[in-house]
Amino acid sequence: MDNMTKKAIWKGIAAIMGILIVAAAACTVLVLVWPSGSGSMIRNMKASKTELQEIAPRASEAQTKDEIQIIGSGEPAQPEEDEEKESDLTADYIIPDSNTKLLTDADIQGLTAQELNYAKNEIYARHGRMFDSKELQDYFDSKSWYKAEYPADEFDAESGSILNETEKKNADFLRDAENELEPGGYKLDQ
Repeated sequence: MDNMTKKAIWKGIAAIMGILIVAAAACTVLVLVWPSGSGSMIRNMKASKTELQEIAPRASEAQTKDEIQIIGSGEPAQPEEDEEKESDLTADYIIPDSNTKLLTDADIQGLTAQELNYAKNEIYARHGRMFDSKELQDYFDSKSWYKAEYPADEFDAESGSILNETEKKNADFLRDAENELEPGGYKLDQ
């Protein structure tokens, strides 16, 4: 190859590189300016999020995954693995929502004094309380969600700041219901 051919090839490569650089700069400007005409992409993403919130379905219009069934094989849809784990955890409690909902007589209807005692202690066990009672400790050790963290006396001394107001009221409610069924409450470790 002679010098003229080499120069022509290098000029062609330089021209192509220049075109690519200009194209990249033009694309960058388009991405930053084009969607709103004068704003940044981040500003447009925030606006889109606001628009989505405004057009989100009302609670009365929304459908849950459980209500929607896709027709296909004729087989009922199988719950996802996460849903199975969540329902397993819920089934692992006597009263799954005693930490978030004030209990009523309807919530404890049909429970024995032992179950009421376990439900009351379930509130404490959720926070990692250990139990002096072998019966209770064995029971909670068998639960997948239970993690023993605090000795009973340490937990009891701090329970006022550990438990939320709903849990405190529910523990009192369950204790009173247990004492109504069995004066003095259920006798542990017998």
